[in-house]
Amino acid sequence: MSVVAIRKISLPSNEEQLFTVSGVSSYEDFLQNAMLPELIGVSGRVISTLVERIGSKSLAADAIADDLHLSKRTLQRHLQHQQVCFTDLRDKVRLNYVLPLLVENELSIDRLSAMLDFTDRTSFTLAFKRWTGLSPNAFRKLFRDYSS
Repeated sequence: MSVVAIRKISLPSNEEQLFTVSGVSSYEDFLQNAMLPELIGVSGRVISTLVERIGSKSLAADAIADDLHLSKRTLQRHLQHQQVCFTDLRDKVRLNYVLPLLVENELSIDRLSAMLDFTDRTSFTLAFKRWTGLSPNAFRKLFRDYSS
């Protein structure tokens, strides 16, 4: 089950980032921060494809490019033209997907890591700390009671 919240924003400029951890203080803030941007063109199609695949299929750039009937290089070129990075889009979709699962379910960190198409638990934990400033376990403990 995928939880997808979409927020309308303009395309990110070089100065803007898809992630903003500063000022996040509550579970709602984290959920708001994890909302998927509504993008047009190839970047919007990438987000849609990632959302369709997450939890069941590879989230690799070449797999997404295949789904979009593009070469990986052409996909990268289109995203670069829109000033968007594939890994940022993928990470945004991953964060959007995992926050509710982490807090509202008993799935193991290993299982969540596999669902998000990380190679191992350590890679997921490091990415999650980069996104939120907390480890997945610390995030779960901090916000589990909050969501009940």
